[in-house]
Amino acid sequence: MEIEYKEINDAIYRKSIELYGEWIDKYIHIREDTFALAALNGDTPVGFVCVTPRALPYPLEQFEDAYIEVLEVHEDYRRRGIGQHLVQASIDWATEARFRQIRTHHNDAAAAAIQLSYKLGFGMCPHDYVIDGEQHSGYFVAKVLNT
Repeated sequence: MEIEYKEINDAIYRKSIELYGEWIDKYIHIREDTFALAALNGDTPVGFVCVTPRALPYPLEQFEDAYIEVLEVHEDYRRRGIGQHLVQASIDWATEARFRQIRTHHNDAAAAAIQLSYKLGFGMCPHDYVIDGEQHSGYFVAKVLNT
């Protein structure tokens, strides 16, 4: 199996929605200021990442960081280094774009992503939160970049 990494274009985007569902529309953005990369097995997207600029909240709203909107690897392709490659490519893009840090959030169901973030040197900030009266836990994660 030869995995190829390509920037997400309209064709890859449409194929990803077909395979993974409409929820992707909320997280993958094809814009000049955004990094969107797919892992492909042939023409089938088996993983993808999208990173966008995101402003910090008050009182630092004048600053933007790189934010990983989505990181997904199909369950049949996990534990093969695909997620690590996608995140490292995101870090490289954010560093080149001169962002101060790259950050994201993982919910408690994303154990593999939490482990990967820890492995790649992200700072881990655990927290609890409530959605619709149900208790959850997760991690805010961030990696300071050498810019």
